[in-house]
Order: sequence, then C-alpha cells, then structure tokens
Amino acid sequence: MLLITRWLLPLCLIMAALITLTTAAGAGGGVPLPAPTGTVWQIVAGYNTGSHGDHDGGDPHAIDIVRTDASGDWSPVWSPVDGVISWLDGNCLTIQDGRGYAHLLCHISPAAHVHRNMRVRVGDEVGYVFPAGYDANGGIAHIHYAIHASPGDGILGRTVQFTGDYALEGRDLAWRDEGNLHYGLEFTSSNTSGWTAPPTSSPEPPAREPSATAHEEPHKTTTQHPQTIAADAPLGGWRAVGVREDTTVTALYQQLSEPIKALVVHNPQRDTYERLDPSSDSSGVGDRSLMAGQAVWALVEPDAAWLLFPPPEPRQVTVTLFAGVNLISWQGPDREVAAALDNVAHLSHAYQYDPRADAWRFWSPNMPDALNTLSELSSGDALYLVVRVGSTWTQLS
Repeated sequence: MLLITRWLLPLCLIMAALITLTTAAGAGGGVPLPAPTGTVWQIVAGYNTGSHGDHDGGDPHAIDIVRTDASGDWSPVWSPVDGVISWLDGNCLTIQDGRGYAHLLCHISPAAHVHRNMRVRVGDEVGYVFPAGYDANGGIAHIHYAIHASPGDGILGRTVQFTGDYALEGRDLAWRDEGNLHYGLEFTSSNTSGWTAPPTSSPEPPAREPSATAHEEPHKTTTQHPQTIAADAPLGGWRAVGVREDTTVTALYQQLSEPIKALVVHNPQRDTYERLDPSSDSSGVGDRSLMAGQAVWALVEPDAAWLLFPPPEPRQVTVTLFAGVNLISWQGPDREVAAALDNVAHLSHAYQYDPRADAWRFWSPNMPDALNTLSELSSGDALYLVVRVGSTWTQLS
C-alpha cells in the first residue's frame, strides 16, 4: 500500500522515453476513456515502463494517454465511472467506484467545483489536462490513468488490468510480461452518461499463437454474416503480406499456396476483418479485388519462412485511404518512415507488426522521436496508416 503523494514526482513519459521508449464499471463491461465523447487518444506509455511498475508503487498496469485529434492542452477530463472523489490535489485525483477501486487520473488540473467526497457519474467533467511542460509531465500533455485497489483516503494498493469489467472502451488490455505493453494503441472515447461498451469494440490479441483448431472453429464463414475479426487480432502465425499486383483474394491465396492456411482482408470503411474460407466461400470474400499497395493478413504454418517471395521492385502506386485505419503496403525502396510517409494527408500515425519480435512498432509525426519505435520501411512492408480524413496517397510522388 502507498500514499498517493509519494509517487507523483517521477514523471511517466520521461522514464518511458529513456527505456524505449457501476457502480463498479460500465454496465456493458468496461470503462470509457476519461475524456469527452468522440475525442481520440493513444497510449504512449503502456504497462510495465520505467515509471509504471512495481518498483514505483505497484502500478504496472498504468497507462499514459495523449490526445491525437486535437491539442491535448487543457483538454477536458471526464469521469470514467460512477463514484466518489476520494482524494485530490493540484495535479491528480482519485474516483472510488462501487467496488472500492480507485481510478487515478494524474497530470491534470482538477476542476474548481470538484471536492473530496463529491459524488460523480460517468461523463461528469472533473478536470483539464495540463499543457506540455506543466506539472513535470515530460513535455507532453497527457493523462496518467490507473485503477488501484484501495481502502480509500488516497491510499493506493496494486493496480488491476484494464480487462473484463474494467476493459478500456470495452477492449481488454491483458497483461503479458513485456515492457511498454499496449504502447501505440488508439481509442475513440465513447464516454457519456449511462455508458456501455461499444458493440464493435476490439478484444486484445492473444499472447501467443493458439492451436490450429482454436483458429479454425471461431472463424467459419456463414452465408448471412461474413466472419469478422477484430482489429489487431493477428499474432503469432498471422503475418501481414503486401499486395504487389492488382488481383483478387482467391487469386492471391492460390499464388501464396503453402504454407498459407488462410487470408484475412481488412475493410477500412467498417474497420472489420473478413476471412477467406477457400473450401466454402459463401460470403464472396474471395471475389474481392485487391489493388497493388494494399495488404492482407496471412495465417502461416508454424515455423514457416517469413519471406514468402522476394520483395517487389520499388514502384509508384496510388492507394485509397479511408478516414480511420487502413492496412496498406509500402511499394517504394527502403526508406526512413518519416520520408516515406511525408505526403500522406491528415496522417495521425502508422504502426506495424514485427513477427520476429512479436511486437508492434509505432510512428507518428506528432510525437517526439524518442517515443517512435518504427524507423524504416522496406519494399513490400505491410503497415497500418491511421488518417483523420479520407484521401488518396501516391507513393513516391
């Protein structure tokens, strides 16, 4: 157990950059972001970083989030739960929910009307994010959010994971024993009175590749409802593959052949995934057109070689980007990511799965270099681009 005032001095993002960076909860299972409805936020320091860990007071499951759709300076902070203000000072407060857990929000200026023992509900405004450079926030306006076991009175025990009844925006942020876990994930706040988890929210990827049977059974396609897979689901045997030539899903599957077991196609308009069942494609996924510069997920047999075919020769392609998440491939030569993506309009960030390291790499033009972990793109690399407004992007223009 510890007093909250003990660990407000070390700042979350400074250390994270140095190392590499209801009552109980929402009735729908989870908690919303502590921010206004529709605002977009990213995790810039995840579980188990230099300032999120047992060494710093039992908070390995804390996260730091920054606003990406607008400046975070003085952005409103809303209560993520129904509860009571159990403690506050000049840069933090805790909201104790009906189960006795304290929701800690730091690097914020509590609103003038907020006081200890005040009852609040989901969506109530409780403060404002300090601008960059205030409150020793490491030069980045952000919210430190953690859920602690607590007997009250500002005394905090160990944190709990953002899973189950505390899943963030309905999305489980499960624990795995690795540094800066869940770094780079982005969420859109649905915080509002009477909040329930969004029906399309995405579960967290598994920690390791399940058995083949575990993959096959949940992903069968039905005639009425094409199977969908939540965003960021592929891990382990799932590998992103760039599309080199205009083709169809079925033709690409036949071209790749063994050791490919399945292909999954991303729909950027709905941010869902549909899986090709080559034995019974009643959904019509196999007939879908794929254009050079797009990418798909492929389920690869265990221990298969990563390079399925030689990388393509660099060339200019034009890719349609929809507002939100787009799975694409880089067709140009090996290039620093900032130079490769410098002409993507309204770019929020890019992220890429590294199957060798079993880790996600992240890059944003709005982040300090120390927080970016994706540095270079190679010809044929697949990655996600998140853009605020739809457009077309011509690579190498």
